[in-house]
Amino acid sequence: MPPHPSPTYERLREYIAERMRMSHIYQPLMLMELLGRHSPAPAQDIARRILGEDVTQIDYTTERVKRMVGRVLTGNGITRYGDGLTSLFGAEELSDSERDALLQLCRQRLDGFREQRGEEVACLFAEKPAASAIATATAARSAAR
Repeated sequence: MPPHPSPTYERLREYIAERMRMSHIYQPLMLMELLGRHSPAPAQDIARRILGEDVTQIDYTTERVKRMVGRVLTGNGITRYGDGLTSLFGAEELSDSERDALLQLCRQRLDGFREQRGEEVACLFAEKPAASAIATATAARSAAR
């Protein structure tokens, strides 16, 4: 008989499989980074996971990780942020097989997202937001002076 799953595993499994709403791929990637390294992780490492090899936007993405993805997962009781590190609540309870199962579940969610949205899923974190029309107009007026 297999051992009874830990409460942390059950909580994370339920969140990933049923409650996690994905407008993009950031939550599963962040969770995969934390699960794979046995938590905690600096926001820069999580940003690198999201960006892959494109580290030209690392500072911008690091801030977005802290403000957006981290806030969603922390608000849902999945992660906590302190001393520059993000960690999973209860990570120490997870066995290696539970981590593997959660990683697989994250991969399944990513695959489902890609199937639904198409093969190419651009990383929105790497794209700085366009300047607003007001800021553009102000800059044009300043340049004309």
